[in-house]
Amino acid sequence: MKERRQRAILTLVATRPVHSQEELVALLERQGFEVTQATVSRDVKELRLAKVPIRSEQGEVFKYVLPSAPASYVSRLHRAMSELATTISGSMNSIVIHTAPGSAMMLASAVDEAAWPEVIGTIGGDDTILVIVRSADEMPYVKQRFVDLKAQAA
Repeated sequence: MKERRQRAILTLVATRPVHSQEELVALLERQGFEVTQATVSRDVKELRLAKVPIRSEQGEVFKYVLPSAPASYVSRLHRAMSELATTISGSMNSIVIHTAPGSAMMLASAVDEAAWPEVIGTIGGDDTILVIVRSADEMPYVKQRFVDLKAQAA
């Protein structure tokens, strides 16, 4: 559970601005994790996340960043999901993601490179990806991560 939660934290921080531990708690709860601010605080410390200033419309604010900040496979997955995915559905231990024609293999490759521990592998066709999740219990959490990555484009 801790490994899955920390992996989710890394994905969230890599794919969107997260400004506070309270915001991180809320985002994790949306993915089905039951966490407290104290647990998230320990995770942030163990993961060595840094809080850096960024400019925004409200002036200078802070956000969490990964210890090694350059583009990662997670950010590639975020870009691919936001640009290519059209629908996401799940059943049992499988997730089906539809894309624009000719785009499925690119997105499947990004999912594979993200190396989420819950994902056994992908099969990409022309406009459809089948994501095989390790267990039916984990499928809703993985599906929600895909939905979150897609929603961030809006």
